[in-house]
Amino acid sequence: MNSPRTNGGGGSHQGGGGAISALPSTLAQLALRDKQAAASVTSNGSGSSESSTAVGRPSTQPPSVPSSAGAGAGAAGKLDLSAATNGNGDSNKLTHDLQEKESSSHTGIQKPQKPPLPVRQKPMEIAGYVGFANLPNQVYRKAVKRGFEFTLMVVGGSGLGKSTLINSMFLSDIYNAEQYPGPSLRKKKTVAVEATKVMLKENGVNLTLTVVDTPGFGDAVDNSNCWVPILEFVDSKYEEYLTAESRVYRKTISDNRVHCCLYFIAPSGHGLLPLDIACMQSLSDKVNLVPVIAKADTMTPDEVHLFKKQILNEIAQHKIKIYDFPATIEDVAEESKTTQNLRSRVPFAVVGANTIIEQDGKKIRGRRYPWGLVEVENLTHCDFIALRNMVIRTHLQDLKDVTNNVHYENYRCRKLSELGLVDGKARLSNKNPLTQMEEEKREHEQKMKKMEAEMEQVFDMKVKEKMQKLKDSELELARRHEERKKALELQIRELDEKRREFEREKKEWEDVNHVTLEELKRRSLGANSSTDNVDGKKEKKKKGLF
Repeated sequence: MNSPRTNGGGGSHQGGGGAISALPSTLAQLALRDKQAAASVTSNGSGSSESSTAVGRPSTQPPSVPSSAGAGAGAAGKLDLSAATNGNGDSNKLTHDLQEKESSSHTGIQKPQKPPLPVRQKPMEIAGYVGFANLPNQVYRKAVKRGFEFTLMVVGGSGLGKSTLINSMFLSDIYNAEQYPGPSLRKKKTVAVEATKVMLKENGVNLTLTVVDTPGFGDAVDNSNCWVPILEFVDSKYEEYLTAESRVYRKTISDNRVHCCLYFIAPSGHGLLPLDIACMQSLSDKVNLVPVIAKADTMTPDEVHLFKKQILNEIAQHKIKIYDFPATIEDVAEESKTTQNLRSRVPFAVVGANTIIEQDGKKIRGRRYPWGLVEVENLTHCDFIALRNMVIRTHLQDLKDVTNNVHYENYRCRKLSELGLVDGKARLSNKNPLTQMEEEKREHEQKMKKMEAEMEQVFDMKVKEKMQKLKDSELELARRHEERKKALELQIRELDEKRREFEREKKEWEDVNHVTLEELKRRSLGANSSTDNVDGKKEKKKKGLF
């Protein structure tokens, strides 16, 4: 074979003769594979003109393969082997690779190939009208018939205008003065969670609004853990929803979860208080937190701007997660501009008012001061319109989606993970139930043995304590007996000593008076008897006279 690949000189022609003879069949197989790949690309609709040209053009032999190679070499003309003519080293390498491919194809072992990239198919246009374009109308009618539910929580200190802002936001008297007195008339000062549910209707759309208020928040002298009742309320609503999902009959599930939390910040101008930081940190992982500066009409626009910067810096410093506005899909330019405008106004500086003021023939909702009029629904005066649009008009459904997909899923994951723990150890496993039952039985027996050993140990300890008490009491009795015995012996010795003293004094007296006590007793007895006889005779004489 007079191929240019074998003209490199030396022994290279002899060493590569077997590989070169296998080139036609190998090249034919590679060309067949290229044809199949080109056909698949043509069927997918991408690059159809180029692939048809590549398939239809006449096969030309590469300069490295002679015409005597046959049909296999002609089919291999589609391979670009021009780089193989650079030298004998490159030709030998290519020959070796081709020989390995041919041997692997004969043995049935194929090297793993990368999967082809998925080709995105274009939607097929339909000539006529089928009807599935009416699906959005069906979803709309079903949603309007079912109605919507939304739960809004307001958290903040007393007197910051939370009730007034809610009434202004929904243009309704949700908090009236009779049922909900102001903070100065409220008797209880403890932190309580009160939920108010109202049905609102606008253009045929029903909205079940639940407003959750926290009266008494931050009013105590010691406000440690005053946000715990709020967290317990949020978790209780998640627990109710999880229980409703776990039931057998779960056709209608009422969604009472807290979808948005407006946290009211006092317009102090000095940043967040430690109470605000602690409460926002605990709430940020459970609800969509939206910071709001209350009573913004008490500050100038420059003070409001600086106060917003300071609050955002402290939020970032303490790693507090607030609600993040999502990126919109429809009408990207306009929607992204609106979202950017809302983000630039966070935290929202709002003013609430329920009074209607007439000015220049127009009715305006606002507050009148000696220096001017503050319009609630004017973006140059406050961010009330931006807040209302964000909560109700543009991002209400996103707030519900984030609550369901993020916060509720986190709570559900924690709750279900707790079910798989027994004494802090994992209980769920992929073991055989019988094996797991045996292990649990052995663990129970070991636990019972351990409890029995502990009870025996306690019993022995109590017996030892009782015996020790008995021994101590016996020793105490013996000690008291010895003390009393010694006291009695001492008294006996003292009495003996006194008796001897008495005997000595008696003897001395008898020696001095030369008379004994016994003799004195006889004399005294004799004198007594004589006096008795005389007295008896006198009585008889008296009786005889009468």
